[in-house]
Amino acid sequence: MEEEQDPSPEYIKGFNQMYKLKQEMPEAAQQMLSAKAKGDRFKGMTAGARQYELERIREISQKNREQSKRHEI
Repeated sequence: MEEEQDPSPEYIKGFNQMYKLKQEMPEAAQQMLSAKAKGDRFKGMTAGARQYELERIREISQKNREQSKRHEI
């Protein structure tokens, strides 16, 4: 079984930067992600973008469920 490692500082920096960029400038974030770079920082950026998208989807789904419940009443 593989041992989990703590992410490197570069990975964390990339994750945080991309998460914030996806919030504020999604088009620029997509352009950066299309660069297909390598390394810990880019892996972190990819993960940050993915996390932001997952949270957006959850938020939208929750709002839709709440609206559906209100319409049922």
